[in-house]
Amino acid sequence: MRWNRMQIAILGGLVWAGSLTLAYADKGISEVWPTVILPEVTTKVRLSNTDVNRLVCPDGIKDVVFSQEKGVKVKITDGNAFLKFQVIKKGEEMIYTEVPSEFYVVCGGDIYSLVGMPQRVPAQTIRLSSGKKQKIQQNLSLFNGMPLEKKILTLIRQTYTDQLPESYEVRVVNRQINLFPVLWMSFTREIVVEGEGLAVREYRVSLKSGTEPVRLTEQEFLRSELTSQPLAVAVDELLLSDGSHSRVFVVERRDPDSPSPMIKQTVDKASGSKKPVFQPVNEEGTDGP
Repeated sequence: MRWNRMQIAILGGLVWAGSLTLAYADKGISEVWPTVILPEVTTKVRLSNTDVNRLVCPDGIKDVVFSQEKGVKVKITDGNAFLKFQVIKKGEEMIYTEVPSEFYVVCGGDIYSLVGMPQRVPAQTIRLSSGKKQKIQQNLSLFNGMPLEKKILTLIRQTYTDQLPESYEVRVVNRQINLFPVLWMSFTREIVVEGEGLAVREYRVSLKSGTEPVRLTEQEFLRSELTSQPLAVAVDELLLSDGSHSRVFVVERRDPDSPSPMIKQTVDKASGSKKPVFQPVNEEGTDGP
């Protein structure tokens, strides 16, 4: 992992850390199911209808209320709850249920409401996250004593390596953005750090077919369509050619008491026109004229 060479621009005093070449790993996930849930919000979760599923709570599970008529067995051991859907045998045929079941789980003074969607998948582990107050306290302790610049670098590194604490809120987006004439761009996810007033947006970019190689710049992603209160931009691969991809991370301030103006496109004062989007690269790999 060559994290230390990623190109990062922190606004208000640019901090550069070289450049990084990284092949984007596409996990090919077509549907995302939550595996971490919050209290007092009914959440659909995918459960195995063939194997034993596990519910985990940091404060220990005290009770699970469910409809036994649905053919579900629940056992609580050492603060964990284990769920198993019963299998019906008709002759030589084994019938696995696909009927959703509701579960009300008591943990740490909170009640979690789950709708289990039984499917033919391996055993699932569902984590019951602590309430918002505890999440904020955890986030504050993670960043306690850090200057803002270090907080930004930590958040980008955690997102880049996908090593995110449970207290972060991860929102899967996967939305296409038609902003640049030469680039395909997808808003993949947003990570919010409650209590710190910080968030990071992750984008994936690649060249459109028939486009010559270009060199990306952090400033090109400081646009109102992408961010309104940016603190930093990081790009993992500055040189884009046919078949290559890059990940772009935009760190934002989420403090409504200290808003900053919307970022506007840079305009050439002499001509009054917008500066060109990215710099073309010739065959030798140097910037074009």
